[in-house]
Amino acid sequence: MFYHCDILSFKIDMKKIIVLILILLLVMSGYWYYKKNNTVPVDPNISSYRNTNLGISFKYPKILTTKGNNASINIHHEVPFTHHDFCDFKGEATTTINTLTDFNVTMHLVSKNLVDSMKTESPYIPEENFVNNTIVPSPGFIEEVNFGNLKGYSIFEGAEGCGHVIYYLSVSDNKTLVIINDFITIFSGAIDIENMERALAVPGVINRQMAEEIFKSIVKTVQIQ
Repeated sequence: MFYHCDILSFKIDMKKIIVLILILLLVMSGYWYYKKNNTVPVDPNISSYRNTNLGISFKYPKILTTKGNNASINIHHEVPFTHHDFCDFKGEATTTINTLTDFNVTMHLVSKNLVDSMKTESPYIPEENFVNNTIVPSPGFIEEVNFGNLKGYSIFEGAEGCGHVIYYLSVSDNKTLVIINDFITIFSGAIDIENMERALAVPGVINRQMAEEIFKSIVKTVQIQ
């Protein structure tokens, strides 16, 4: 009698164990399937850059070229296009260039806080734009910017479609990321439409809207060690 009960109990326990194993296998299979089908695919058009000397890393489209050293990083793109250098004011725009730079960004770090970095790198900023060690924005000149975790100010520096925008982004109390985004004069609207349309027809050219989107996408991925 007891022997029969022991066998019956053993069979019941074995059934429970088998059921538990089956459930565990189902859970593991479901988890594997979920991971396989919900993994973010790697974009083959995006590459990663890391400058160990500066402690800066970011992602960027592979169509661009990157170059860095101990002081700064340059992100660049150009296409074949013969045109005059409209920013050669001394030469009255008679200098001919065989390539068109349609994207050019440089970045470097300053070992100072945001305010001191702006005063050092852009000493022409009027004193009235600094009150109690804070920045006072000025529409069209100094404006607040936000790129994910990086926040700060942009400064417009240019005339007649030539120049750049400087971004001062706070990294910490004693470190500021400075990014210079050059104007692409031919797409600024400051020159004749015929040249702009010629440039826009060049295969592989980065137009103004594309450049803005690429710039934002790069800065949002910047990491500072």
